[in-house]
Amino acid sequence: MADIDVYDIKGRIVESVTELFDTMLDMEISLADDGAEPVEVVGNQIAGVLSFTGDVVGNFRVQVSQVFARIMAAEMLGIELDEIEGEDQIKDVILESCNIVGGNLKSGFNDGGLSCIISAPSITMGSSFDIKTLNMARYENHVFRHQEHLFLVEVCVKAGEDASSEAVQRLTPIDVNKFKKLDIISTAGDTLIEMFDKMFEMKLEASDSTPESSLEGLQIMGKVDFAGDVVGSTQILAGETLSRIITSKMSERPLEEIKDEDEIKDVVGEMCNIVGGNLKAGFCDSGLICGISTPSIIFGNDFKVENLNMARYEHFVFKFYEHDILLQICAKIDESAEARAQEKRDAGSAEEEVLEAKEPLETVDDLTVDKSPEIGAKTESADDGTPDRDVALNNIDLILDIPIEVRVELGRTKMKIKEVSTLEAGASIILSNSEGEPLEIFANGRLIAKGEVVVENGRYGIRITEVVNRMDRIKSLG
Repeated sequence: MADIDVYDIKGRIVESVTELFDTMLDMEISLADDGAEPVEVVGNQIAGVLSFTGDVVGNFRVQVSQVFARIMAAEMLGIELDEIEGEDQIKDVILESCNIVGGNLKSGFNDGGLSCIISAPSITMGSSFDIKTLNMARYENHVFRHQEHLFLVEVCVKAGEDASSEAVQRLTPIDVNKFKKLDIISTAGDTLIEMFDKMFEMKLEASDSTPESSLEGLQIMGKVDFAGDVVGSTQILAGETLSRIITSKMSERPLEEIKDEDEIKDVVGEMCNIVGGNLKAGFCDSGLICGISTPSIIFGNDFKVENLNMARYEHFVFKFYEHDILLQICAKIDESAEARAQEKRDAGSAEEEVLEAKEPLETVDDLTVDKSPEIGAKTESADDGTPDRDVALNNIDLILDIPIEVRVELGRTKMKIKEVSTLEAGASIILSNSEGEPLEIFANGRLIAKGEVVVENGRYGIRITEVVNRMDRIKSLG
């Protein structure tokens, strides 16, 4: 297994960013620093942020000026700057850039034996904000330059650990009835009220304020992300004064002694961690595998954080005397989790049909005889000591009627978006496979055979020339 302290993060980042700008944006970019000191983007900014969870935990961020983001969007979409319509196209390009570079880094971690998953990226926009991830083992900042524009990449990671918070255990567990309706999210406001009551001895009340107008001045947001079968985030936003009051209550020290900015950020992050952790436990109780990231802190006078394309958004505004605190939850079930759930339902239905269709057990002298092996009975074995293949496949009838997807891959290629946009009828696309090379046949994404193209009676087909051995094919169906 790789060691997160020595893994070559910089090399992976440089390779990914260079390929992104060359392949998808057709723009030249070069590394402009050695990663030693962070460089700030001036003016209105936009950042894409995602989180790692697993053997590696932490956060990943790309950040550019809104001017450069607009240029990137025009290049990626193959249009002129004045053809950019609204902010959505710009956000999508930054989200995609974050996904590509961050996802490539995740793949590098996994290849090195550090198993991890990433969250869906979020967007932060504004003229005055900064994003920090506290208590990490490694911080790396790399700045790339295209002409006069900067492209910032920050990675903050450490080795994952399974440590439960005592504070989380003190809260009332959430009873999940139907995750399909995401009922659990509606209880998050109650969790925050209970946390303030038990941990800080502070009484929160529901507020009529709107999320957009309730806070002014310096604001501090704690944010944790969900990754796995559930993706989304939990965000807690408070003003500086209320954050200092909460820190005073937690540390049992006078308010005038609370001056350490990092201490205040830690407390806001821990609040978010507790609420998000409680939600994550509820998700897992409903049968969905879900991880939670370490908290990141966003602070400033002017910023807005968005998670796009979620299934459910909840906003709660509470008041402690004249101070407001916002809780924002967004989540959706990952598409791959929905697909797996549907496959299980389909497989279950198919198995029920097979069981109903099975003939009744044979009878001898009016006594029912069960032909299945007795418990503890030995099965016949092959000469090498392994169970006989035919015996091992006795129950294969149970899955023979389950439909699977079979596809043939002619080859692959990589193209720039602007090249795809110029394709017309009659254009040729060069694939990786050479002429005459066997084509690969996949069942449910697993290689089962190779073949060659044939045309018979005007129909296009594949003649199988090589077959994967039978046991490997059976295993691939699962």
